Amino acid sequence: MGYRPKRRILALDFTGTEYDGLQASVRSLTVGEELELNDMEWTPQNVVKTLVQRLVSWNVEDENGPVLTTFEGVCTQDGDMVLAILNALRQANSGVSDPLPNSSPSGGPSPEASIPMAPLSESPTNSAVPA
Repeated sequence: MGYRPKRRILALDFTGTEYDGLQASVRSLTVGEELELNDMEWTPQNVVKTLVQRLVSWNVEDENGPVLTTFEGVCTQDGDMVLAILNALRQANSGVSDPLPNSSPSGGPSPEASIPMAPLSESPTNSAVPA
């Protein structure tokens, strides 16, 4: 009996971004899907289709209530937010974490070593061996 890996559902976190409060769950990408994204022409229609294929749920609402995770529902949203979700999916899928915060301590400076700076003595040259 072979091993059947489960597709992960990634909970995307937008804390500390302009989309703070947004929650989206998306299916992880296969290697082939990741390669397709890298080669894809990033037109608005392609971006929306790509996201809709992977979007499991989100907490987006408008004046009429919850926005569906369908092509039509995603099309009613801000393009920058849709791109942010897709970029967060790519980042979460690759397992690359966010960079360290600017306040990360770098440690103290290294002490300078005292290296004597005297010229090397000349060594005798090797005599050439006749051929």
